Amino acid sequence: MGVIRAKNIDKFLGGVKILDNVNLNVKQGSIYGLIGPNAAGKTTLIKTLVDIYKPDAGEVLIDKEPISDNKRIKSRLGYVSDFQYLYPTFKVKEIVEFYKGAYLLWNDERYSQLKKLFKLDENKKIKYLSKGMKTQLAILLNLSIMPNVLILDEPTSGLDPVIKKKVLNLIVDEVSTNETTVLISSHNLGELEQICDHIGIIHEGRVLLEESVDNLKSSVRKIQVAFKVEIPEEIKSNEHILKIESVGKIHQIIVRDNLDDVIENIKKYNPILLETIDMSLEEIFIHKMGGEGYVFEDIAL
Repeated sequence: MGVIRAKNIDKFLGGVKILDNVNLNVKQGSIYGLIGPNAAGKTTLIKTLVDIYKPDAGEVLIDKEPISDNKRIKSRLGYVSDFQYLYPTFKVKEIVEFYKGAYLLWNDERYSQLKKLFKLDENKKIKYLSKGMKTQLAILLNLSIMPNVLILDEPTSGLDPVIKKKVLNLIVDEVSTNETTVLISSHNLGELEQICDHIGIIHEGRVLLEESVDNLKSSVRKIQVAFKVEIPEEIKSNEHILKIESVGKIHQIIVRDNLDDVIENIKKYNPILLETIDMSLEEIFIHKMGGEGYVFEDIAL
């Protein structure tokens, strides 16, 4: 169990179409990062994937079985939401007992190991936990059910840097040890770049692109170049160049595909500086979306 597939998903909320013919494919044992600008539909899609929302069209399959009302699949499905809806008057240990009763494959040994990492007070009531502590508890609970699929919506929001690093390491360990399939949404693209092997970009309710991180990074590259004179017009007009930013004689050139051809073309003009620069996932995302004005903080639609 572990393959996630969304097929032709439509979803309306309040009469507004939030998801529009969404198709998504997550391979077993992969870490898939779902990214997009504000109000793109990330949280709506995630809630549809875990059967909180029923799609108005299309279906969600996990291991070729519909997720809708499927108790067997859901027993191995971990979900950490962007806001933790835990019983506020329960103590931490009472929530743990609740999960133990609800999930047949609950693993006490795993829980004990993870509890040492997070150091939560089991006698504390949920209503007295900070947002970050509630998130830690949700991660702790959902890893202890021994999930085959783990879906996380902004799981590092509100966590301090030390705990954040622990959480990211836990996700990677979960995949390498148990071959768990992970889908994670985050506005922090730097974090996703560290751990994800595949990325999906959602915009205005549609998944525009699904690609491996390696392929995505190779499809958009940056060149830094300098000439003794002005940058030649032939280079400016090259169809594979997305953007040129110049400071004095130094030019940073964003290239879409055909990097080698662009470099060979530049070499004809005897540059005094020519080097390729690695681009971050955030930079690639901005250029894929075609603009600088995108904000990565999620709106919980």
